[in-house]
Amino acid sequence: MTQQLKEKIINSLKENRYLLIILLFSFIIRVMYLFIDYPLWWDSHVYIGIGKYIFSQGHIGMWESFRPLIHPFILGLIWKMGLSPLIFGKILDLTLSVIVIYLTYLIAKKIFQDHKQSNAIALLSALIFSITPNFIIFTGLILTEPLAILFGLIGIIIIINYEQKKKTIIHLFGAGIFLALSFLTKFPQGIWFASIIIIYLLKKIELQKKIKELTFLTIGFILPVIPYLILNYTLYHNPFEPFIAGSWIVTTSTWLYGSGFSYYFIALFLETPIFLFTIIYLYYFTSEKQYHNPLKIICLLIPLLTFIYFLTVPRKEIRYLVTILPFLAIITSYTIIKIYAHLKQKKKPLVTTKGFTALGIILIMIPIPFGLAFERQPTFETEINQLITQYNITGTIITSDPAFVSYLNLRIITLDGIEFAPKIYSEQKSKYQLLFLNDCDLNCAPNNTFCEKTKKDFILRINQENQEVFKKQVKNCTYYISIPKIIN
Repeated sequence: MTQQLKEKIINSLKENRYLLIILLFSFIIRVMYLFIDYPLWWDSHVYIGIGKYIFSQGHIGMWESFRPLIHPFILGLIWKMGLSPLIFGKILDLTLSVIVIYLTYLIAKKIFQDHKQSNAIALLSALIFSITPNFIIFTGLILTEPLAILFGLIGIIIIINYEQKKKTIIHLFGAGIFLALSFLTKFPQGIWFASIIIIYLLKKIELQKKIKELTFLTIGFILPVIPYLILNYTLYHNPFEPFIAGSWIVTTSTWLYGSGFSYYFIALFLETPIFLFTIIYLYYFTSEKQYHNPLKIICLLIPLLTFIYFLTVPRKEIRYLVTILPFLAIITSYTIIKIYAHLKQKKKPLVTTKGFTALGIILIMIPIPFGLAFERQPTFETEINQLITQYNITGTIITSDPAFVSYLNLRIITLDGIEFAPKIYSEQKSKYQLLFLNDCDLNCAPNNTFCEKTKKDFILRINQENQEVFKKQVKNCTYYISIPKIIN
């Protein structure tokens, strides 16, 4: 290594030392969080199971038609390589999380490059995004969000570079591809592409150039989507089946989730109060006429349309808004820096800069103790493995909980709640070798007596037609493990 190269590296490290500190801090806090070993969610196990299903040609794992396939494909590839998707899925989450924090910094710095405090805005954006509890908890959950955010932000960066004349119009084709990959990782990410199309439709440029830009973007987006639609037609005879099923599934079991028009306002802005600054940003967006800048519109339109879309979805979870956190962090940071600069110029401000800084720190820290709380549910992994060995189980397992698909290399069929459990059980009669049932997985809506009777009858049927080999009561839940009765 030459002396000149060494000096260049040292100067680069000095110049980016604050960014490196934030990224290192983000990495360390996530490693510490991984040691808590937060229990995986239902969807996490399903994605692992679909990955196994893909690479075993349907002999192992499980399948759900409404799940996007890119993330499960990566997890399945990890499993096929002989590695643990549970361990390396968490490592992947850790890696992706740190990368998207860096991309958030990069986007903020590029979008507000005309501001003299652009680097401060970018650093604060990365920091706020990094320590938002709703983003931290996704480290190690092995869900689609970190990967979907990564693809989406790469697409946005390509668009930013094009708008700032650092890339040619051909690169919009690449932006379309990455936005498509984001969509194929998490379907609602299609809102990102729709937002970009709206922005480009409204751009005040000559019609011929507008058509070219929209063409490159759209073709880039469509090309990765077409093979997926063909696959859907092959599997289901309907290219749009996953989207239809996905739209339907979010209307089921709504009583178990958040509801009401105010849910996201409370869950996002009051539980993470630092994002209240995004409301103040609307003043700067209009007063500074930022709506003339397509890049600044991106920061507002994507989270706005996403927010509006999920307000219309009956099943409400704060998880759904995780993908817009980079943009909320960016516009929050811009607002904070603007207010700080304004206070600094005042001789006798209502709030001193030190007081404002303290307020910001408090608002950032308020949700952290609450956002990271959890209760671990029993998995009975040891008991299941012992019974599999004892009864030489090599075939299908029916279960009310998909968790076992992450630990076992067997075919798994889920009962999918009491609404579908009796039908699925009947269809699998004489095909399964082991049955796991947690009666708390068969949830009924409050005061639904018909559902409660169906649940009671179904559990009675299970007990009559199977030999119980394990039963345990944990709090209000009863866990059963059974094998089919041998008929002489």
